[in-house]
Amino acid sequence: MNIYNIDGTSVIKQYANLTPAMRSTALYSLTGKTLSSKCECFKKSGGSKFRGTSKSVFSVTHSSGNHVAALALAANLQRIPAYVVHYHIVTLIIPISGGGLISGVVVGAKSRNPAIRVLGAEPKGADDAAQSKAYGRLITLSHTNTIADGLRASLGDITWPIVRDLVDDIITVDDEEILEAMRYNYEVLKVAVEPSAAIGLAAVLSDNSKKNSRWNCSQNIGIVISGGGNVDLGALWESLSRITRT
Repeated sequence: MNIYNIDGTSVIKQYANLTPAMRSTALYSLTGKTLSSKCECFKKSGGSKFRGTSKSVFSVTHSSGNHVAALALAANLQRIPAYVVHYHIVTLIIPISGGGLISGVVVGAKSRNPAIRVLGAEPKGADDAAQSKAYGRLITLSHTNTIADGLRASLGDITWPIVRDLVDDIITVDDEEILEAMRYNYEVLKVAVEPSAAIGLAAVLSDNSKKNSRWNCSQNIGIVISGGGNVDLGALWESLSRITRT
């Protein structure tokens, strides 16, 4: 069974929005890298799961992290022709929680370009994926503590082997770095996103990334902004105000 040539574009294009990959000269000046932010937050419902829930593919409703991997398998089982959209970038940075999103992305990306580097971005207060990669076995946390509430889920038996074998590494960031990335998304890209969606940019800007030669050598980086519809302006303002008060 081949699940690598998966993309529902031809099937659900009449239902879903085509989201842009945005670039910013300001972010280039800040990082010295070409950052392409894939704005999945521009999809209907404000997140990345609308395409997967389209009834063009038979019902796959689990939404706690395995959704993307399940969608890929569902499309294959239905014998739906599909094509991967490939960007000429060296590194992809994907939010990681239950592992469904990053599993779908890494399978598609590395089937087309085995040399591409795929990194997960994870809050330090919910770093089960980073710990699992470090110890080589699935780690489940008894407690999580992060502003990125969308990234508090744990890897499961389906997603862990994919993350273990295909995801190159995990970058962890603290909540203040996430808040700072929310501010840059809003002020520079003009995109209001929730903390979980800002974590990819937070990973690029983090000291953790800048000091690691395995990560900071990439000049062309793709960042998935996975959602954004779960934050209102009041909550966004309160979160960003915390930066100036500390």
